[in-house]
Amino acid sequence: MNSISLSKFALVNLHNYMLSEQTLVSGIEHKVRKLIEKNAQLIKENDRLKSLLKEVEDSKSKMENEISRNKNEIFNYTIANTLELEYGVEEGRRRIDNLLEEIDKCIEVLSD
Repeated sequence: MNSISLSKFALVNLHNYMLSEQTLVSGIEHKVRKLIEKNAQLIKENDRLKSLLKEVEDSKSKMENEISRNKNEIFNYTIANTLELEYGVEEGRRRIDNLLEEIDKCIEVLSD
């Protein structure tokens, strides 16, 4: 082969090499664009889920508070009913009043 043929051959090989390199770069660029799109989608989904979690946590907290209030209410009714059944209405009220006075005294002592 002469030098012109070798130069053409080298140019063709170089051209083919450049085309394959460009194909690789294009493929990588496409994959990077897809990853960027997926990342943006996942960020939006994550934000939505965080918001939903906050709503659920707030709702749970409200329900726990309501349950606590209801338990206290049931406890108070149970004590009142027990005292009423055991001692009658008037005596039950008197005992409840005495218990409340004792509680107030305890709170006062603890506050000092």
